[in-house]
Amino acid sequence: MNQNLMYYPCFAMLVLSGIVLIKMFRLRVAAVKRGDIKVNYFKTYNAGSPTHQMLQADRNFTNLFEVPTLFYMLCLFGVVTFKVDRFLLGAAWFYVFCRYLHSIVHITSNKIAPRMGIYALSWIALIVMGIKLAVDLWPTV
Repeated sequence: MNQNLMYYPCFAMLVLSGIVLIKMFRLRVAAVKRGDIKVNYFKTYNAGSPTHQMLQADRNFTNLFEVPTLFYMLCLFGVVTFKVDRFLLGAAWFYVFCRYLHSIVHITSNKIAPRMGIYALSWIALIVMGIKLAVDLWPTV
């Protein structure tokens, strides 16, 4: 299988990060224009109270640089060890799908139960990817 195909789920995560960044920025600008928060808030992030929508987008953006680093590591490890196959690629795309759903829920309704369930599914995808790579790389006697 073409190992380079693993780039595309990683690129999709990059796009998601960009989308959330733009959403976060637009919410911040709108809050300042409405007078909900003063621009000085962004100097130290403690001079005022951000809106709930701002907090949701900010937290989601931060979250996209936490656990997804493990995803990028697993993808890269799969590529450099030439272990990318349909299963690993499928698990990677499933992870990306879950992260898109998680972001949608997080920055819109922010309902905890569906958000937590989707987050758990994304973790299962990561664990499956890790186990798959461990099994494929296990030395044979």
